Amino acid sequence: MKQPILKIFMLGLGLAGLAGTVWVITSMIKEDPDRSGSGLARGPFKTRRAKDYQRPTQVAVDGDSTSIDFSSVGAKTAADLQLENLDPGKAGWDTELQSDSAARALTLIFDKDGVDKPIAEDFRGTPLRPDLVEIYSSDGIQVRRLQVGQSGDEVHAFDKVTFLKALPKQHGTRKIIRISRKGNEGNFSTRVIASTHDESIEEEWHQTTSVWDCNWEVSALESDGLPRLKRLTLLSHEEVTRTGKKPLFEDIAGNVLPEEIGPHDSPVTHWARSLTKIDDIDFFGHHGIAIGDANGDGLDDLYVCDCGGLPNRLYLQNPEGTTRDISAQAGVDWLESSTAALFLDLDNDGDQDLVVATVALVLVLENDGKANFSRRSEILGISNPHSLSAADYDSDGDLDLFVCNYLANSAAGGVSGSMAGVPLPFNDAENGGRNALLRNDGRLQFSDVTSTAGIATGSDRWSFAASWEDYDNDGDQDLYVANDFGRNNLFRNDAGRFTDVAAAAGVEDISSGMSVAWSDANRDGRMDVYVSNMFSSAGGRVAFQRQFGKGNPGATADFQRMARGNTLFLGSDRGKFDDVSESAGVNVGLWAWSSQFADLNNDGWQDLVVANGYLTNQVGGPDL
Repeated sequence: MKQPILKIFMLGLGLAGLAGTVWVITSMIKEDPDRSGSGLARGPFKTRRAKDYQRPTQVAVDGDSTSIDFSSVGAKTAADLQLENLDPGKAGWDTELQSDSAARALTLIFDKDGVDKPIAEDFRGTPLRPDLVEIYSSDGIQVRRLQVGQSGDEVHAFDKVTFLKALPKQHGTRKIIRISRKGNEGNFSTRVIASTHDESIEEEWHQTTSVWDCNWEVSALESDGLPRLKRLTLLSHEEVTRTGKKPLFEDIAGNVLPEEIGPHDSPVTHWARSLTKIDDIDFFGHHGIAIGDANGDGLDDLYVCDCGGLPNRLYLQNPEGTTRDISAQAGVDWLESSTAALFLDLDNDGDQDLVVATVALVLVLENDGKANFSRRSEILGISNPHSLSAADYDSDGDLDLFVCNYLANSAAGGVSGSMAGVPLPFNDAENGGRNALLRNDGRLQFSDVTSTAGIATGSDRWSFAASWEDYDNDGDQDLYVANDFGRNNLFRNDAGRFTDVAAAAGVEDISSGMSVAWSDANRDGRMDVYVSNMFSSAGGRVAFQRQFGKGNPGATADFQRMARGNTLFLGSDRGKFDDVSESAGVNVGLWAWSSQFADLNNDGWQDLVVANGYLTNQVGGPDL
């Protein structure tokens, strides 16, 4: 119980962020005034550590006399009440009313016994569980799907009576993700994702996920105000069965980490009353997990970034698999809000140095080989850094850094007031933070070469994460950047000079990019790339309506794509990538914050782990 335990814990913690669910898919802070100069020399910024911190008894809000009453959190405002009174039909969004009525009708059909089912007399449907083909079976897990190329229309249809007899007792949860009109009679259709989760069978766990097309008939004679289901067509279906009750993964954080980490789970209100600055609270989540052998004993150790006012933690792994907190004595217990960290050997001396992205700067710390860290660089000029990645981009033998900067300064692009910090335009924003490429000059000193390396163009796009990979097999490291609110970047590296080739390579992927992972997923010798995005059922319904396209029809397709979900691009010998997201079944990843390829079952194929959030109070099904 040594490295494997900590690695499994790291997988869950590092990927999760704000995650509410992890899917396994097999085969605003006040800123200091802008500083002049290169932004790379040591400046007057004083970084707080835990030993310098004294907890106040009251919340102090800098520069603002406004009283903050946390007891009112959750209370309805006038704006809330006004929103509740809005009528979607009067605003032109009658399709949302149709979506609601269809959802209520589906509940009666599938979940209620002994009621008059809202099904048309001339109903035709296809079996909800057709003949399936086994595509995977190993270690008690069996996955079966609809045959490749088989659609619901090709499965024999049956009438209302037969359909009702075949209905399952319960069909879990359903989400309407698309709605469209049918002719001029008021009839419409809905695209539905349905899911079940059954543990009633002894020693067996059973899950189904299917996609339906439902055609609805509307008549003025319907006294209940509900449409009638006229046709149901099965588009896709998957069943996963696992024998045995033991979970595939087990939460071992309580066995590995000290008990004092518990306050991380306390309500935000508690910390709000305790912290020096209310601005230090970050509701956004963090990338801030780093793993590496800090003290050279052959065991992986863990560094955890925290929100402002709470110390960052360095946990050394003990031989038996537990950990001990040495943050203070190691000199790494920073109190500034920290969003990212990396363990890596920056000076080629054989030990793991540490890079930490805090709210105002990037810290570079040298390791003496025994987990004692000393500051060597304070990289200024990058406010609110969001994530870090490293590669030897110039092939000079040392590792360089790339910093994603999500949020821009409030005055970025001349925007101020209520529009500051708002992506403009929403579907193709270029008013985000300035990303930075930092060249390693030796002795843990760095130079900002973002412009001279050709990477500045397109580097202000609300970037969440970046990943390096030699995708074109020319011997140098290329860079893919996942951006929120618009298109992504693929910077091709040609001997240390970069060109954005995302459009030409077909990987711009206009969406809400939150993470990127590289792998040869299909084992053809070419690197493939997976991008996690936001899946939105409401967006899928609304963005396809005629009312939505009014005012900006050119952006409609962008918004439709933004609601679709995650993307898998397969590399080709043409220097381009093919989008196989839907055919591979990996696009509906919920609100996906992070992802990673890993061969979880040791079968030689790279599986996908996708971390999803936000948490909801929905019981019994996925958060769609």
